[in-house]
Amino acid sequence: MKDKAIKYLSNSPLLHMGMIEPINRNIADILYAESDGVLIREKKSGAYMISVDDPQRGKDILEIISAGALFTAHQKDMAAYIADKFKLHESLECVQAVYTDHIKLNINKDIQIKQLEPLHKDVVLEHYNKLSEHEIIELLNTGCIFGGYKNGVLIGFVGTHLEGSLGLLEIFPEYRRLGYGAILESYVVNQMLDQGFVPFGQIEVNNKNSIALQKKLGFKISENSLYWIF
Repeated sequence: MKDKAIKYLSNSPLLHMGMIEPINRNIADILYAESDGVLIREKKSGAYMISVDDPQRGKDILEIISAGALFTAHQKDMAAYIADKFKLHESLECVQAVYTDHIKLNINKDIQIKQLEPLHKDVVLEHYNKLSEHEIIELLNTGCIFGGYKNGVLIGFVGTHLEGSLGLLEIFPEYRRLGYGAILESYVVNQMLDQGFVPFGQIEVNNKNSIALQKKLGFKISENSLYWIF
């Protein structure tokens, strides 16, 4: 099933990298993989991820799932259907950013970067409200969030989400527009390259500043959108 899944998803690799990487990292259960679509469950986040050629076929495939609280759909019609079927009320439309090069990024030494610890939970939650306290604690416990320090003072952080995507990039207001976001993200990109991973992340379609940053760092951006439903 893995070969069938990768073959289908590779028809649009930028859009589907959020499914391809969990499969390649062996952190996904492949629930369906044929020439007309793929459905997986990412093990760490519990997210179901689906991409299909035909919405009606997608509806049939989703019959194997009785309940779910987190989904990624790669077609708008499927996103609407999933929200209705599973009674979910929040969604995010995103583009996918993928670093397809194998060359590490140069990192400016203006700040020191260190792994944050569970004791940093409150400061992360103060500045980042897109994940639950439980998720933040799990990411801190597993060493997935890194802080940038200027003269010993924490000025922001970055990390990876449970399913492996880049994210959680937050620079505190008084330190913005100084290039620190690029430094922090480059650090995590290089870590992922060291592990043999393809760096990728999702950006909300209206976040023009973040999209510009990804392009500056050499990421390629998908032409089509994907949708998180929760």
